Amino acid sequence: MCDWDKIKKHLTSNDKLMSGLIEMYGKPTIMQHSVPEINLFDSLVNSIISQQLSVVAAKNIKARLYKFSEVEEFNPEMFVKLSDQDLRRCGLSKAKCDYTKGLAHELKKSPEFLKAMINQRDEKVIINLTKVKGIGIWTAQMFLLFALKRMDVFSAKDAGLMRGIRVTYFEGTLPSIDDLEKITNRWKPYRSIGAWYMWQVANAQPSIIVK
Repeated sequence: MCDWDKIKKHLTSNDKLMSGLIEMYGKPTIMQHSVPEINLFDSLVNSIISQQLSVVAAKNIKARLYKFSEVEEFNPEMFVKLSDQDLRRCGLSKAKCDYTKGLAHELKKSPEFLKAMINQRDEKVIINLTKVKGIGIWTAQMFLLFALKRMDVFSAKDAGLMRGIRVTYFEGTLPSIDDLEKITNRWKPYRSIGAWYMWQVANAQPSIIVK
């Protein structure tokens, strides 16, 4: 696991707003577990479910699926056995039924498919994951960040993350690509940690209007 004191020093030295954010939100929860402890399938399915949904909506669907299947973590066997009707009843769209069941069958066929990614470069992980139906760049980036614990991931396509950027650095206005890069470059090689703080800011906002 990465050295939190080293990361904190880097962020606060390069970004004057980070000290306040760290004091307010504490040590990132994404640093609490190491890769060997992570259920990679569960993490990836969680990201698929979260596609284009609010945090609350995605959380409710996941909770219904866990309860319905009487499990604490998702596993491939669960999605192979469940019918589309069961998954739809828990809140999954037809497309996400296809995506999750397709991923489950991929893991049944190639059990080491996700584990092999632990030692792959970020770019290779994205290439391999996006070959699977229903997994795009955003989902692959979330897998890198939350499952593989890669420290330098930033997804400009994430609505919540961009909301946090707008609120923290641009008074609610939409930043240009150049301005966005200036901010996130300050965090390198720990953009994942910077992103975590932006999500905390976004989650604390009841509603943000883009000017």
